[in-house]
Amino acid sequence: MGPPVPRAPATFAMKTLLSQFCEEFDAAVRPLLDPLATFADTLGSTGVESAAGARPGFQEVSHQLRVLADKVAEQQAYVLIFGPLKSGKSTLMNSISAAYVSEVTALPAYPCMVYVAHSERREFVVTRYNGDEQTFTGPASMRMQVNRDHAELAERIRRAEDEGRDFDPALHFPEAIRRIDVRVPAPELAQSGAVLVDTPGLYSRMKFGYDRMTRDFRNSAACAIFVVKTDNLFLEQVFSEFNELLDLFSRIFLVVNLDSTKMDLRPDGSLAPSLEREDPVRVIEAFETLAMNARLKSALEDGRLALFPVDLLRAASKRLQQGLAHDDPKAGTGERDEFTVFLRSLTDFLNSTDYLVAFLGDSLRRARTLLAEARDLCQHSGVSELERRADVLSRERESLERRHAALVRLAAEDWVEAFAHVESGSLTRAEETGARAGREAQTKAAKAVDGWFGTEESLQSLLEEQLTPLLDGLQRAVASELEGHLKERVSDSTAGALVPERSALDLDALGLRLSDLASSGRIAVMPSAYVQRARFALDVSELPVRRGLLDWILFRSRASVRKNLLGPDARPSQPVGPGDKRRRLGEPARAFLRGAVERQLAAFWPEASTRIAKKTCGDYRDALVGALQQKLSAERSQAEARLQELGRELARVQGLAQHLRNLRSQLSQATTVVENLRTRYAETPPEALALPVPDEDDLAPEGLALESAEGDELVPQPRRRGESGSDGAHPHSAAQPRESAVEPE
Repeated sequence: MGPPVPRAPATFAMKTLLSQFCEEFDAAVRPLLDPLATFADTLGSTGVESAAGARPGFQEVSHQLRVLADKVAEQQAYVLIFGPLKSGKSTLMNSISAAYVSEVTALPAYPCMVYVAHSERREFVVTRYNGDEQTFTGPASMRMQVNRDHAELAERIRRAEDEGRDFDPALHFPEAIRRIDVRVPAPELAQSGAVLVDTPGLYSRMKFGYDRMTRDFRNSAACAIFVVKTDNLFLEQVFSEFNELLDLFSRIFLVVNLDSTKMDLRPDGSLAPSLEREDPVRVIEAFETLAMNARLKSALEDGRLALFPVDLLRAASKRLQQGLAHDDPKAGTGERDEFTVFLRSLTDFLNSTDYLVAFLGDSLRRARTLLAEARDLCQHSGVSELERRADVLSRERESLERRHAALVRLAAEDWVEAFAHVESGSLTRAEETGARAGREAQTKAAKAVDGWFGTEESLQSLLEEQLTPLLDGLQRAVASELEGHLKERVSDSTAGALVPERSALDLDALGLRLSDLASSGRIAVMPSAYVQRARFALDVSELPVRRGLLDWILFRSRASVRKNLLGPDARPSQPVGPGDKRRRLGEPARAFLRGAVERQLAAFWPEASTRIAKKTCGDYRDALVGALQQKLSAERSQAEARLQELGRELARVQGLAQHLRNLRSQLSQATTVVENLRTRYAETPPEALALPVPDEDDLAPEGLALESAEGDELVPQPRRRGESGSDGAHPHSAAQPRESAVEPE
């Protein structure tokens, strides 16, 4: 494509002012790329829905800024190619690059940009909206993948249309293909630094994002090429959106794709070469005269639009077969080679100071726009919610840590000691109740013994039916009294426990009341269940009996007499009449029975009272403490699980919040540097951009004082309007040069 513009600094021994600008620009912008991409990737995992909604915006800015940084770093010239489907765009790319790229650019009408650039080895990289990349080494496998993605994309678009939504791939299908990079051996592109960008067909049904794509490239593309076949040249709808291209690009090349094999039918039925074959200039003249609207004519007259009638198929064939033979304007045909004219015009523009001026100005303008968008995104309500979310989570963790500490302290509390006074009070009440019940039982027992002597009942009946129930009654009286006493004592919030002040505060902080747990304790503790079956243990062998005269004569022992009267000592169940009781037992037996009952009752009630009191209080305490420990354990497990979850979430959100603060700072610094670059290069003469500059150590403070080839100091001055800065004439254009490398807005 002609002699190269000074590009990457490594190619030259001396650094140019342009390459110096590129290095400074790259140093300002590139440090932002990874932080932006990382922040965009992690926004979806924050748990904050509003923050996740800002993710597509960050992905978009991150992607566009990376494209811009790479473009400036490599000093690439993006050349956008537009046109209807099947207009010859792929063939044009074959011709320009002198390499066969049709096999990959002739994809379905997929709405993504296809970038074609030079590389030593073939490689095809598919980049999706979510940032994922997929690399292919051959075009066939890539085409298969794109075909599958195309079908899925069509389905997603139809679904969005059915739901009445405007389809946005970043939101509704992040796996959609965003761009395809085609890297093939194309020395022509390597020499010029050009990157060809094939755009979706203007009339593709899948046109989402088309306006955004073209506007994005206004500040990064060198120029635009519009390809149209002669058959469509006079169709008004073909140029319905051409006016928009005029608004977006300062230089547009209109390539009219001729079919030089086309034949027309004569009146006599014979075939003759068509007009576009014999005299393509007349086709162009007819278009300019009859079909071109006022805006196109104005652009043509101003030199912003240039027309080239070219048989692209023949040009591509010739370029691929003859390589650099395109340098010969006749190309061995004896005819004017219109493609060579077009190519030289394109090359002259890319090598011109006009382009260098546009390169700097557009790069800075695009950087300012993207940095402003990134700063706005950092103030997005959803993103700002991250910092608020971090504060909320931090406060929740602090509260939960205090709760967890309280749970740990309460679990370690000596609750047995806390309930000791309950047992002490219960023992006192049981003793009082047992003494009273014991006295009552003594009276009842004495009456029962006295009454027994007037009946025919056996001694066994007296013991089991009258005296033993007194023991049960005594226990029930104590148990009943203790149950009422326990309910009275545990009715307060601490359920009767003497809770230390620290533990009381912990219980209040946790919202726990021991009285709420006491009900389960009382259900489990029923003092009446502690009434044990008891009986009077009377030693019948000691019961005094009287022997009569016959007993003496017959030498009957007292034991024999007692057995005949009452029955066996182990079970004295023999009924005894009142007379026999008076005659055989009398007052000595009455006194013996009374004494035995009194002694047993006196020993029984203290033991029974103490036993019931301790068992009741112990079981209540154990039941309540068990319920409390179970509650504390459950809440502690929940708190620990939530603390772990909070720790992970807080670390993630705090990391993002810190990342956001760092990103804001980096964006502010980058904006300052870009503004300084804009100020520094605003007064730089365009012709100075390609001149060498001394080493950084020798630069003047402002970095712009240069020396000309003759050794005179070249101080950047504004150029007077009308002074030419172009390195070559343009056959179909005469664009006015800019006054400085970066025009003020």
